[in-house]
Amino acid sequence: MDVEGSPGIFAPTYADNQFLYQSGVSIYNADKRSRKDVGFTVTYVLLSAVAAIWGIVAFASMDKNHSLYTIGFYENSSTCDIQKYNAAHPRQTDAELTIDATFARAFNKAVAIFLPISAGLALVSSVLYLVLFRRFAKATVFVSIGLSVAFTLALGIASIIMGSPIVGVILIIMSVIAAIFYYFIRRNLALCAELMALSARALYENAALVPTAVLIKVLGAGILVYGAAAFACALQVGDVIHNPAVFRTLSLGETGVCYDTNGLIVDCCVFKPRTWAVVYCIFDAIFIWWTTMFILEIKLYTVADTLSQWYFSTPASGSTAVVGVTSSLTRGSVRQALRHCLTTSFGSVAFASAIITLINILRRVLQRAARNNIVCCIINCIAQPILALLQKFTSFATIATAITGQAFLPAARAVFDTLTKNFLQTYSVWWVPDRVLGFTVFLFSLSWGGIVFGSTYGMTKNNDYNTKWGVPALVGMLCFLMMAYVLSFVAGLLLDAINTMYICFAFDKDQRRVTHPEVHSLFAQVPGLTVENPDGNIMYGAPEPAPEPQRYTQQYPPQQYPPQQYLPQQYPPQQYPPQQLYQYPPEQHLPQKGPYTGL
Repeated sequence: MDVEGSPGIFAPTYADNQFLYQSGVSIYNADKRSRKDVGFTVTYVLLSAVAAIWGIVAFASMDKNHSLYTIGFYENSSTCDIQKYNAAHPRQTDAELTIDATFARAFNKAVAIFLPISAGLALVSSVLYLVLFRRFAKATVFVSIGLSVAFTLALGIASIIMGSPIVGVILIIMSVIAAIFYYFIRRNLALCAELMALSARALYENAALVPTAVLIKVLGAGILVYGAAAFACALQVGDVIHNPAVFRTLSLGETGVCYDTNGLIVDCCVFKPRTWAVVYCIFDAIFIWWTTMFILEIKLYTVADTLSQWYFSTPASGSTAVVGVTSSLTRGSVRQALRHCLTTSFGSVAFASAIITLINILRRVLQRAARNNIVCCIINCIAQPILALLQKFTSFATIATAITGQAFLPAARAVFDTLTKNFLQTYSVWWVPDRVLGFTVFLFSLSWGGIVFGSTYGMTKNNDYNTKWGVPALVGMLCFLMMAYVLSFVAGLLLDAINTMYICFAFDKDQRRVTHPEVHSLFAQVPGLTVENPDGNIMYGAPEPAPEPQRYTQQYPPQQYPPQQYLPQQYPPQQYPPQQLYQYPPEQHLPQKGPYTGL
């Protein structure tokens, strides 16, 4: 049951008033926010400026002959002069090239037909994706799980038939273990379905989030393309020189064979990039990685800010706080969320993305090191769950920053204090939506890729072997990747909405409020859910249904009055009947005893 004492860490006080709404009750900070984490704002802006301006220099300084350098030139040129080498070895004409013109024509025709169809279908499928989880969440989850197990089992049987019994047996065992595991967590799967239905409803109520998130991703992709192109051009800034490892050269005119000190054949020429280009590549690589995470955090912040406006737009039962003009549910303002993200909280988002970048780099390093020896493998097995947990917590801190407008570290501290007693216990539930959404995306994309493969095969089946099978495989893979990219983006929005609802619920409980009873009723089903303040004044132990806190607030005043109302009414009936029964019978029976005694 809930034990409530003094207000929680998000209760309005004089010191914290700058982080909370002016009414003193709403958790969402709708007031004017001040800039936070300015140092990270300056750092990221400077890094972006260096990457952009220096990239222009890299584009202008790129070696003009980079497209002429071939493997044969590096291996056999005795002078390392591309003009002399080309004069001695004329390039092949188009007729001598190994590219099959029939293959190219068939590929271009199939791409021109199916890629636009895939793009349009991907957008329609995104809407269908949200509708399925909004209206048929439970069926979608269980069908996805069933198809995943059946798909793995079928793949194992097919492997055995095709002559790979070891792989087939492993896949069959994995499918059986997965089926048993899903059976024992079937209640969590039902909860997962309700969580995704809730997030789909939140996105439906704030439909402007979907095109906004798409626009963020498109603009971010443009920035990343520029960074990748500048990186590639910087690698081409330099000069072709003789290989320093060459000890002896046997040359015949322009063509030669080079040997090192051990008598092994080595390349005669190497490309030596300039020092400033190498330094720029390092800066640009950091910029690309950081920007990738930064774009994802911008999307998360925008979703969290918008949905928290929507969540806290309805005041709790019995509360006098009203956010907005009326107490009815209102949509969140995407424009306000973007303004907060790109102005006052820009540094906080950059801070969070920098942490996630470091986590991802560390995870990649550990994964590569795990392939070398058993010790690194053990360290990787221990560190990966911890790093994944830290990454999830960083996302929670970003959501808290979007809600309260605090700097990243205070928001992270607030989330940690709120979830310190339940986060590790409830984390096991959060991987279920991720896995279910991921496999649903895979099934949608694989189905469409198979349809494109079959259709393209019907167009090319009368050609040679390479064209008949190669073109359908390439086009089907491209359409599969396009569909998977778009649907995974929508799946990411659903996961961001689930995480936002969870943090809003935790802050709501910490504030002793029930803003949305249906949300409280849903998250109360999460096993082991507790929310406790660091001072111990507010504790939430075993989960209770959402209506219970509402009945508690409504029945609390009447519990003091019944003893004063019913005790006076019950006391007279307990004394009056004995007086009436005790005195009345003797007045009737005493006169009747005379005749009987006379006889």
